[in-house]
Amino acid sequence: MVTAYYPAEIAHALRTRWTQTESSPLPEHAVLTQFLSIMYQASLLREEGRPVECHVALATVAQLAPSAPSGQVAKDPHVVAFGTPRPWNEQEIRRLSPAVARPATLLAVRQTEAGELVLWGLVMADTPWDQLPVSLAATPGSVPPVLVVHVQGPGLLTCYCGATRVLTLRAGRIDGHGFLQFPRAWSRGRFGEMVAANPQLAPAELNLIAELGAHVQRQAVARVRAGGHGGLLVFVPPGAVAELLAPGGLLRPKYPTQELGGEGRCSQLIHAIIARQRALGDVSWAYYQQARDPALRILAEALDHFADLLADLMAVDGALVLTQNLEIVGFGVEIRAPHIALDHVHRALDLEGEHLQAEPADQGGTRHRAAYRLCEAAPACLAVAVSQDGGVQLVHYHAGRIIFWSQLA
Repeated sequence: MVTAYYPAEIAHALRTRWTQTESSPLPEHAVLTQFLSIMYQASLLREEGRPVECHVALATVAQLAPSAPSGQVAKDPHVVAFGTPRPWNEQEIRRLSPAVARPATLLAVRQTEAGELVLWGLVMADTPWDQLPVSLAATPGSVPPVLVVHVQGPGLLTCYCGATRVLTLRAGRIDGHGFLQFPRAWSRGRFGEMVAANPQLAPAELNLIAELGAHVQRQAVARVRAGGHGGLLVFVPPGAVAELLAPGGLLRPKYPTQELGGEGRCSQLIHAIIARQRALGDVSWAYYQQARDPALRILAEALDHFADLLADLMAVDGALVLTQNLEIVGFGVEIRAPHIALDHVHRALDLEGEHLQAEPADQGGTRHRAAYRLCEAAPACLAVAVSQDGGVQLVHYHAGRIIFWSQLA
């Protein structure tokens, strides 16, 4: 049975995930529920025929408006306070939504000493607050860890801690943290080729490789979900590519590809990023996210462009197939496993896949059934199936079963 989530449940889920971040404290449950309830109601309205879309930050003046030394221009963002705070209700949001539809502009809401919520101003940045770490910066190079909510349409709310996505309410269901959480049991030992090729790397560098690889996958899947067209992403061991693509093999690509020049583009960029951060003296994932070094930012943009390319290839009918080293094998790929008969698959109820729930194999769509059959026929493969409604399933074979993790559980 599918559970529908509404403001009180969203507030509880948000607080649970919020404790996992280094963030500003959330208000008490009743106030947080009221804040989210007003935004939920506003999402159902229209302003001059257009659905309400807006960005709202729950923060004080001190958190959003750092003072500048005398004679200097204040750092981005620019904060404008209303002469008199406005009431916090859905009609005020509706009227103001055209001014804060762009991600570089937000409404600012705070809690008064009496415990009430009021609209106190506008926050305007030169760049979208969720794209550059310096936007909404209370201190140089940091993002204030306050609650930011993006209303994207009827019943569609995304909650952020600063610029970090925490959860999304979509069609009465809650997406998980960061939009795509890779279960340990799904990914463990499957993406080690870059690591194995570089045994001399330090533990921090190995961790950065894993984080960057996961970032590319998340970015690509997020783009596909935003496009609303769905897609299927398949990972295969590099040593199994020839067999899987051979005549009569399980995979028949309409557009087989081969990355020229030796090492794949993604591996090249990841190794270049590690080398640059090593030269800068910090190879942590946190440093990568916040770094202002021009050379490193160029590499980061190139890695994001590669993820965008993967999303574009997933838009072509058929599957996109990568090696587990993130090299492109082909796209528009037909999965040919008609001899595989599956009655049941198993939904994982935890990250380790230890608690399972059997479900009919034909309950999912065409992409999902293709992913199940492939992972049954070739147990070393992994699959990510994205449905048109934004649902994501991560599929693999383990202990004689096809197991999937739903990202909209």
